[in-house]
Order: sequence, then C-alpha cells, then structure tokens
Amino acid sequence: MKFAGILLLLCCTWALAAEPVLTLVHSGHSKAWTLAQLKQQLAVQQVSLDDPSYNQPKAYRGFDFKQLLASAGFPPLNGDDTLVLTASDGYAPTLSAQLLSKQQPMLVFAEADKADFGFTLLQQGKGMLSPAPFYLVWPGAGKAAEQYAWPYQLVKIELIRFSDRYAQVIPASTASAQVQQGFALFKQHCLKCHSINLQGGVLGPELNAPKNVTEYWQLHDLKAFIRKPESYRYQSKMPAFSHFSDADIDAILAYLQQMKQQKLVR
Repeated sequence: MKFAGILLLLCCTWALAAEPVLTLVHSGHSKAWTLAQLKQQLAVQQVSLDDPSYNQPKAYRGFDFKQLLASAGFPPLNGDDTLVLTASDGYAPTLSAQLLSKQQPMLVFAEADKADFGFTLLQQGKGMLSPAPFYLVWPGAGKAAEQYAWPYQLVKIELIRFSDRYAQVIPASTASAQVQQGFALFKQHCLKCHSINLQGGVLGPELNAPKNVTEYWQLHDLKAFIRKPESYRYQSKMPAFSHFSDADIDAILAYLQQMKQQKLVR
C-alpha cells in the first residue's frame, strides 16, 4: 500500500508538471498561466482552417488571441508595440501592432478530435514534433497566410517596444529606401529565426557578427538559397520563400550588406 501511495503521488506530480504553461509578460509584470487557468478566464472556441504548417485542412480548439491578451491585462497595442512570441526551441517571431490589427488569430491547444494538448506530429527538418503546448493560427489569413508567423510549441508572449529590444538590427536612418524595404521584410520573415548583432531568433545562424553572411556566401547563392533552401540542403529547417519577388530578395540582401557597416563590436 505504501508503494502504491508513492507511485500515485509521483504520477500526480508528473501530471501537474506536464500541464501546459504559457508565460505572459507586459509592463514589467510576468505571470505563468496553466491551460486550466486559461480555460477559467476564456471561452474555448473551435476553428477550422487550411493550415500551412501541415499543408492540409485542420480543426482546432483554443482561445481568441486578442481576448487572451486583454484578459491577461495587456494594454492596447499601437505604434512601435511588438509581441515577441517565443517557442521552446528558440524560434521567436515578432508580431507588430499593425499586423495584429488586421486579423483575429487564435491560440490553440489541441486538434478538435483529440484530448487536451493533442496534435498530430509535424515534420520539421529531419525530425517530427508536436506543436504543443500552444500554437498560434490565423483563420482569416487565407492566401495571405505566409505574411504571418504560425509559431508552435509556444511558451511565452512578451510585449516590448521594438526599437528598445532590437536596436542593433535597425539600419541607419540614412540608409536607402531599398535597405529600409529589406529591413521590413527581414523583420517580418527572418528575425524570428536569425539574429543580427546577437538580437533576434536563435533557431538559425547569426547573420552579421563577427562576419556578415554576405562576406562568405556569394550573392547569387544567397538569392537561390533564400528562394529554395532544399536545393542546397535536404530537409532544411528553413522554409522556402518562393513567393518573394526578385526585388524582395535584392532588398533583403541590400539590408544585410548595410548591416556589414553596423557590426556589433565586442
């Protein structure tokens, strides 16, 4: 009986530890919310959509993302306000106030036909993983889905001012219009995985310090790699950016070349 009691205690402890936790940070305050606590605060909704991560229709259960932020005490977002969406593997896309205002995303925790935290395994690079504990999806994005980050394994949401957190990635104000366009594209699509001057995501390599990527990659190879990474590396974790125009890619490369002149010195 004593052994059975110990075993039951261990099982209960494991179950509590395994419950999904989402940390929400804003205005100098940080609070960890369990899935059970989120369910107490918010209505669970069901949504069906074409999921670009799985490349097929999916139905999920989750929460209205804007209602979640309001319930957690986040102030209305405007101007330079930015959400950093951090995944357990270091993937850290940013979401601007402007982009969030255009859509009604949902934070989901399970597929509609599965138990809590239940997801079909998803191919990523050479491995398979679950999007649990939380996954941000965009039901109304439609053909514009590629404009938005779809972070899974989400564990933290933090409100920042972009110019404060990412000062080292911003090009000089005197940089050309092409550089500024490239920065806008890099900020939206690349910063989530890559860092510039050690500011940004950690899933992909640092691109500026101590050497800028344009100093050891030929520009024609960089263009081809950005458009189709698997033509260089099988099962690459980097997605293809085949929807980028030649002008888009040239602008990103112009931004990277500009940042050669703004390297972090250590």
